[in-house]
Amino acid sequence: MQAGWSILPVEAQLSTRPVNMEVIQELLDLSDGGDPELLIDLIEMFLEDSPIKMAAIQEGLETTDWEMVERAAHSLKGSSGNLGAVRLQDHAELFQVASREDSPEKLHAELGELQERFTEARQALQTILCEHR
Repeated sequence: MQAGWSILPVEAQLSTRPVNMEVIQELLDLSDGGDPELLIDLIEMFLEDSPIKMAAIQEGLETTDWEMVERAAHSLKGSSGNLGAVRLQDHAELFQVASREDSPEKLHAELGELQERFTEARQALQTILCEHR
């Protein structure tokens, strides 16, 4: 981790799974009779929208548009958190904060880690989606 970055929350540090399955279960429990429709809809929206958010972060880094990075990271943080992708959520928050601090070195240094967290969350959510269809 680069100097100056906030320490990730304990939950994210201890988590070795890309998705907190307790959150997935809570989403299933919200539906009538265990119908997974809400979960399926949320995962499908994430799978459709999150690559756009990641591309916006990348574009913002390339064009030094820190507001674009902040908005995309904020949105990614929320959507990943809604599905229990805590590690991705925390890295998106790091990007959101660093973009406000105008810290391009931090952002560029951590882009690979954000992309890894995104990939692992996307793969895990695709698996969960297949299990509940």
